[in-house]
Amino acid sequence: MDNRQSIQQLFIFDLWCSRKLTDFIRESGEFREQASTTAFLSHIINAQRIWFNRVIDIKTADTDPWHEYPIDDIKQEAKSVHKLWIDLIGDHDMDMDARIVYQNSAGVNFVNSFSEICQHLILHGQHHRAQISLLLSRSGIKPPSIDYIHYLRT
Repeated sequence: MDNRQSIQQLFIFDLWCSRKLTDFIRESGEFREQASTTAFLSHIINAQRIWFNRVIDIKTADTDPWHEYPIDDIKQEAKSVHKLWIDLIGDHDMDMDARIVYQNSAGVNFVNSFSEICQHLILHGQHHRAQISLLLSRSGIKPPSIDYIHYLRT
């Protein structure tokens, strides 16, 4: 498996996690930290959309990284942004080592490779899904297994 395929596999894993957590949260009924878990899931999607726009050089100053989607819309929103990334990664005209010049939310310029940005998004998503698992645990709910190895086993 080459780097492009490995990164695509990680994005497929990322979508699997978002779907699994969304279904789990919807099926759990009302719980204390439900709003926060939905906010984190929404943030993961928004960050992926913001980064996609940075990579393809679309100016989106009005994209709110903390815009919250209704729980019933999260799976579709996640799928929509996932498709953008899978298609871009799969486009062999896109060099995985291409240097991307972008501005962060504070307007500061940075340069990273396309591959590094993709890896950042996967790690960013897992960071927030770990927070979601903690919120579920604090609400007395055993979180689902969403580690990469669990994904590979399914």
